[in-house]
Parts: sequence; C-alpha cells; structure tokens
Amino acid sequence: MMGDQLSQIAGKWQSRLIMTTALTVIVFPGVSSNLQAAELALGEKAAELAQATAQHDFDIARQPLADALALFGQQAGVQISAHGDLVRGVETGGVTGLMDAEAALQRLLAGTGLVYRISDDGSVTVTSTSQTGDASETMLSPILVESSSVAHDRPGAADRDNSIAIGKDDLDRRNPQNVKQVFAGESGVSVGGSVPMNQKVYVNGIEETNLAVSIDGARQNNKVFHHNGTTLIDPALLKAARVDPGVAPADAGPGALGGSIVYETVDVDDLLEPDRSLGGFVQGSFDTNGGTFTNDLSSYGRAGNLELLGYFKWAKSDDFEAGDGEQMPGSGSDLRSGLVKTAYDASNGHRFELSAEQVRDRANRPYRANMSNLTNRNDPLERVYDLQRRNFSFNYNTPDAQGLWDPKVVLAYSETNLGVPVPSSSEGLTGSYSGKVENDFNLTERDVVTGGVDFYQDNAKYSDPDYTTEEVATNVGLYAQARIQPLDPLRLSFGLRGDTQSFEGIDGTKFDQDGLSGNISGAVDVNEHLTLTAGYSNVWGGIALAENFLQNTAWDYSDGIKSVRAENYTTGFDVYYEGITFNAGLFRSVFDNVRSPTYNGGPSIMNDFETRGFDVGTGYDWGAGFARISYTDTEITVNSSSASSYATQYLGAPLGRIIAFEAAHRVDSLNVLFGGIMDAALKNTDTVDAGGEALDAYEVFSLYAEYQPEMADFLTLRAEVNNLFDEDYASRASYGQDFTTVEPLREPGRSFLLMAKARF
Repeated sequence: MMGDQLSQIAGKWQSRLIMTTALTVIVFPGVSSNLQAAELALGEKAAELAQATAQHDFDIARQPLADALALFGQQAGVQISAHGDLVRGVETGGVTGLMDAEAALQRLLAGTGLVYRISDDGSVTVTSTSQTGDASETMLSPILVESSSVAHDRPGAADRDNSIAIGKDDLDRRNPQNVKQVFAGESGVSVGGSVPMNQKVYVNGIEETNLAVSIDGARQNNKVFHHNGTTLIDPALLKAARVDPGVAPADAGPGALGGSIVYETVDVDDLLEPDRSLGGFVQGSFDTNGGTFTNDLSSYGRAGNLELLGYFKWAKSDDFEAGDGEQMPGSGSDLRSGLVKTAYDASNGHRFELSAEQVRDRANRPYRANMSNLTNRNDPLERVYDLQRRNFSFNYNTPDAQGLWDPKVVLAYSETNLGVPVPSSSEGLTGSYSGKVENDFNLTERDVVTGGVDFYQDNAKYSDPDYTTEEVATNVGLYAQARIQPLDPLRLSFGLRGDTQSFEGIDGTKFDQDGLSGNISGAVDVNEHLTLTAGYSNVWGGIALAENFLQNTAWDYSDGIKSVRAENYTTGFDVYYEGITFNAGLFRSVFDNVRSPTYNGGPSIMNDFETRGFDVGTGYDWGAGFARISYTDTEITVNSSSASSYATQYLGAPLGRIIAFEAAHRVDSLNVLFGGIMDAALKNTDTVDAGGEALDAYEVFSLYAEYQPEMADFLTLRAEVNNLFDEDYASRASYGQDFTTVEPLREPGRSFLLMAKARF
C-alpha cells in the first residue's frame, strides 16, 4: 500500500538532501514537463515521502477540495500534480485526527472518481480511471484537484459555505462571452439584458447596486443610467468570481447590504506554464447569429521575480436575430477590452502588483438600452451609447506569511463613463477612489482574525451643454472579522464594522452620519456527510449616490436623506456522499430606507423592500465529468406590496422560479470535453398582483464540444450551439416584460460558435 511504497522510495534516496516542501497543485496543460522538472529535486521528494509515512495530526475542515489538498500537503509534506483538464470543483468533508497520509487521503477524497499514482521517483500524479499507468506506478485513492484562487481565499471559513464560487476552470469550460454566461448553471444568480452594456446582475433577487462589488480589490461605483447595465466586464479577463449572497463578512467592504461580488482578473501564474519564462496565446471565434468576430491576443512572461502580462480583445458584429427570426435593433457588438498587469515577488515574501484594465462598448443601441422599444413613444429606434469602464489597482500582500503579521494593502481607482449624444450630448461619470489596509492575525492554522481600515470617495457627475451636477460621498470604515473553529464540528465567522460617511448634494448640502454593521455565520459538520449552516447580518450602508442621469438642479435636500440599512438571514444544509451532493436553504433580506430619487420627485424619496425564498440543488461528480441542477424561488415586495419591474429598479427584480442545469464529461482517450447548460424559468404571476402581465416560462439549451489534438496540444478547438431549440424569449431578469407598452430585450436565437485558440 501507500505507506510501504513510500518507505521503500524514501530509503532509496536516503543519502540525498532532505527538504520538506508544500503541496503544489498544477492546473495548466503540460504536466509531464512539470514532472520532468520536478525530477531534478529528488532529494526534496525523498524528504516528502519519508514524512508521508509518519503519523500526522491533520486538521482540515470541510471546504473546497483544492484548498483542502493544499492544507494536506502542508501538514503531510506530499507533492501532487494534476493536469488542468481534470480539474473540477468539488467539496470534501475534511479530516481531523492523528493518522498517516494514506488514511487522511482516503477520507478527503472518497467519491471523487479520479485516481492518483506514485512513480518510482516519488511524484504523485492525478489521472482519470480510464488511464491505466505502467508497472512502476501504484494506483491509490480517488482524487480530483482544483486550482485555488480568490474564489476560495478563506478556505473552510463558515462565511464561505454559502458562497457561489466561479473558478478559472469553470470559466474555461463555459467560455463566457458576457457576464450572463459567467454565471450560467447558477440559479441563484440571474443576469438581465442581452448584450454586455445593458446587463445587470441579481443575487437572490437583489440588484448588484445593493452589493459590495469589486474588481481586483477596487470598489465599483457604477450607477450611471437606469437604461444601461451596471458593471461592464469582459469575462475573458477573469480568473475567478465569487458571490456572497445575503450575509457578507465585515472585510467584504462598505455597502455589502445584500452580499458581495468579487471579480479577479488573470495573473501570469494563471497562464504561464511553470517551466516557461515567456508565453502567450492567440484566439479567434465566429458566431453565426449576428456574424460576431472576436479576436483575443495576450503575451505574458516572468524574468526573475518580475511578472508582466498584456491582453487585448476586439469583438465586432451586426444585430442578432431573436428566436422568431426578427432582427433585434441595437444588438450588435463593438467591444474592446484590455488588461496590463505587472507584479514583483520579493525574495523576502512580499508581493507587489499593479493592474490597469479597460472595457469599452460604443455602438448603436435601442433608444432605451434596457428595452427593445417603448411603443407609446415616437422616439428614434436607436441611438449611440458610448460606455467605458476603467479600473486601476495596486495590491500588496505576503502570500506565504504565517503568524500574527500577514498584511494586505489595496489602493484603487475605478470609473464608468457613459456618453449619450442624442438628444442633448449627455455624459455621466461615476468614479471611486478606494483602498484598505488590513492584517490577518493567524492565531492557529484554522483560527484567523482579520482587522483593518478602509475608505472610499465616490462621485456621480452629470453634464450636458446646459448644466453640470454632482453628488459626492466619502466613507471611512474600521472592521474586524474572526474566522475560528472552537470545536471540531463547529466553524464560526463573525465580524463588526463601523463606518462614518460624509455626503454632499448637488446644491452643496452636506450630511454627516455613521453606523455599525455586524454579521455572524456558523457551520456544524454533523458528520463527514452532513453540514448545517446559518447566517445573519445587519448592515448600515449610509446614503447612496443618485443615478447621474436623474440628477436635477432643482432638487431640495431640506427634507433630509435617511441612511439605508439591511438585515439578511440564511439557513440551510449540505450533504456529500460518494460524489453525490445535495443542498437546500432559505434566505431573506429586508431593506429599510433605500434611496429612490426621481428627476421630478426629488432626492429624498425612500422605499423599503424585501426578498425571500429558497433554493435546492443536487449533483453527481464521477471524476471524468459531473452533472448538477439547482432551483431558486425568489419573491420581491416593495413597501410590503407585490412589485413590477419598474418599481424594483435599483432594488431587485421579480424573478420567480429559476432552474439551472450544467453537465460536462471528458473522454481522455480522445482529448475531447463536451457538455451542456440549461437555463429555464417557470411562469411568474407575481407581476399580475402588481397590475401587470405575467412573465412567460422558457427553457433554453446550449451544447459545446472542445478538442485538443494529440499531436498539437498547444491548440484548442471548440464548437458551440447556443439556444439549441431556437427559443424566443427574454431573460427573466430583463426589464419591462410585465408592461404592454414595453417590447423587452429578447435573447439571441439559435447560434453556432466556432473557436480556435493557440498557445505559444
């Protein structure tokens, strides 16, 4: 078995230099070359193997398997490699107690469906059950490895048990062309709009303007115009996204009223093969519906401790056709995005990173970009929208720090600029200077207290040839979040933050106010198969800035503006057994004094709203593939009454019942990955109670296949058929479907996408 073989190998190399190393999870193609490089350090492997035969005191909580394996490597001294194409997101029940490495692995990895093998040199390689290996290798426990990323930056923490994490491998598999496809397969996250510039994200029915949204640590302040989207983002730039629905920790930042969304762009380490100092890729795709040509180009490299990455994308198309064959006005693409990132890893463990990123969409759009047409108005059908979002950030941290000194610093500036030439050369600019200084006090490997201070200065400015208006809000916050495991089955996360805000209206009126926020999350690992979870938060959000295009020079602030406050409740359970997962939960969010200014109504109109509902999901992971389905039922009320999509603007959306399904399977012998996604919504009559039309049901299926030629593994070929059955529909989160005078934005009909990507 494992212990005997490791002892023999360790003895074989006992005259070599002994050195303990941590687990390395390799998630890029070209693992064989990495293993060859690793063979140059056999002395180090001998030490690892000798350590693996001994008894170790393991303390690994239930968490994503990738993070658990990283902890396992640190605690057992075992090095594991895995081909990136085998990576799939799974959970483990954890392992606690004194035992050898084999026993710990058996508990961590049961039911994942892959195997790992130990070679004569002591290296451990992950492979699928379809690969047999040779006589020099011993087949051991099942294993599935996923890269660690910002999606799981607090592995095992109770406040992460309810998170929706999208990793690099999810993004590679889904090949998203817009933010809607980033969250495909996640029923708890809905995205309205059919082109990137008019898309908005909703989490359990709550619009993202009521969440703390960040990109590379930079706060986003993007409430520009209610007829366009909120956070224009190019998914090709991303390596991870994480959604914390409802209850968010104190270190998520100010304004996490209904949770948070964290986006992280790619680094050199995410793209460059470990044995290379320079790399890059060229990618091109064509989508038949609208004739969309997309071109991506990137180059990246490392010289010593210095990293540099550059990326550029251009997408161009005509208007697409909906499921009934009608061409949708203002739906063409004219998008450009770019990213420049550099980092320096000092030899003493300090990492400094600078990034600059921009996305721009400038094209003809419907006159009101969040709907196809307003039938009771005689406006032009289309006009130009020029939307730009820029993000600049500096990040400093100590990735390998342990003990009480583990600092992090973020300084950032983000802005969104919208130009609308017709009818009055209007321009709206929202910007945010933000930053934080925090430290992790690592009391033990599982008990960490994070404390820090953060700030932002947000502005919302409107201008046209006749006048200029601006609102400004400045906030300073002090926070602490504890993530501890006081008992083996119990994990707790609780935090407190205090914020003080200064708000200035367009006429110079100022309001100074402050408030406290608190949160607590708990998880009880009843046994290795069942976990119970619950969470609560009470969050103060200050005064939100008004939308740029609604600001009016006649506004009177003398009535005052109240601060918004939200309460969030979550509870649920998760079951894991032999690759099978099942989860269910309840959620409720209650918002008081949400600012809802209107152009003629003034700056001080307040609304209360509430979302509530439940979700269930199940899945099965068989190693070479997986299938999972989720269902979320959400209801929103405004001022205690059923609400239309108009009444819920900047609050949420009447989503109703959403179903999401995703499945994928890899055939290693053919180097082929294939899969599919279903997005469905059941009929929703909540809007009838609000005096509108019912929202129609729909079911949409998409399929894909991806192939890497064996003789040209640098090349990836992909084919997709999206909206397979040519469904004519509007996404449930798209505005205006409940009004007879609104023609909503409909989604593209059937389309075929062909893609080729070459790495060098």
